[in-house]
Amino acid sequence: MRITKLMASSFAIAGIGVAGVAPIANAEDGDSATITNQTVSANVRLAGVDRYETSQAVSAATALESVLVSDKSPDGLIGSLQAANNDKSAVMSPNAPALGGADRYESAAKVAVEGETDAPVVIANGNSEVDILAATSYAANLEANLLLSEPKQLGESSSEALAKLNPQSVTIIGGTGVVSEQTKAQVEQLTGKKAARLAGNNRYTTALAAAQAMGSQNYLLVNGKNPVDALTLAPLAKQNKASVVLVQTSCAPQAVLGALAGKHLTAIGGTGAIADNFAAKTCEQQAAEQAAAAAAKAAAEKAAQEAAARAANPWGAGTAQGIAYDMLGQYGWGPDQMQPLVNLWNRESGWRANAGRRGGPYGIPQANPGRKMASAGADWATNPATQIRWGLSYIKGRYGSPAAAWAKFCARGWY
Repeated sequence: MRITKLMASSFAIAGIGVAGVAPIANAEDGDSATITNQTVSANVRLAGVDRYETSQAVSAATALESVLVSDKSPDGLIGSLQAANNDKSAVMSPNAPALGGADRYESAAKVAVEGETDAPVVIANGNSEVDILAATSYAANLEANLLLSEPKQLGESSSEALAKLNPQSVTIIGGTGVVSEQTKAQVEQLTGKKAARLAGNNRYTTALAAAQAMGSQNYLLVNGKNPVDALTLAPLAKQNKASVVLVQTSCAPQAVLGALAGKHLTAIGGTGAIADNFAAKTCEQQAAEQAAAAAAKAAAEKAAQEAAARAANPWGAGTAQGIAYDMLGQYGWGPDQMQPLVNLWNRESGWRANAGRRGGPYGIPQANPGRKMASAGADWATNPATQIRWGLSYIKGRYGSPAAAWAKFCARGWY
């Protein structure tokens, strides 16, 4: 199928044994392929060069008269459901007529009360656009009205609308973290009906729960992180008894991937939204691989930094001798003073911070008594850097340089 610049291209995705499942209207099927050792049936991709042309491709696949809806969520989703309930398709446009509400809650409420008053009602959190997306495909299948809940309560607009409606049933999309139990109780009080809840532990499993509750055999695959291509799916969902299911560009969550077998799958958007081989890995596998790669990269960078530090400090960065080498410049000395210092303190202490006894000669520079080094720091008894700092200051003040101190040591056996 080709619609001006639009594409309905074939691609291979996990959908084992789809025989007998009605395809999406006007969709082209392609060949089979093998992904993760599964023989899969190629299904359909509806896509354009951008989200506007993608919505045109989705509309054309229904062969219904189209109306313009907002290119912003959730107004586009609400308008798309309204179109579906009026047996029309929807096309995104920045010039679509406004829904008439002061905010998303009032807009959804206005559309709902203009619909069938005794139709089912579906409720989703107004701040969770992916839950609203799942809710619109679910509602389209039921020819239901959609209301949006505020975070902790139903909200004035939705409450007023619900009081005017006489819904056959009420379904909440999303867990208690997005639509509270308090809101559910409020809905039940207003309607006198028990509200069902369809939810998972995240956006992916919530959308899947709605699809499975509907019993859909046709899944509309949408990028769950950036669902900009999916605002106008409600008419397509209604026409084909299809449900929105969320995946990622290059993977699918394990719970979702396991549910794709036996379903007819239609990807919404181009390969930048959902890659042809998105089913090759679970998102959990991909995350583990990315974490391992990041850890390996961090380890390699650390090793490179350590190697560079060793190259810059031939005596070993972080070692007692390396610490001393790094301090030479603070006393006006060059690298040539390091070897005499090594010779001196090799003889005195072997560069051991605990050499000697604290009441007598002690530490790397063999301060006598060791407590003299307290002038360089309270940790003089254990910290090589403190001992070295004291020792270099002592050498500077008494001999002028490590070379002079070593010469004195050689002459009389102490310095």
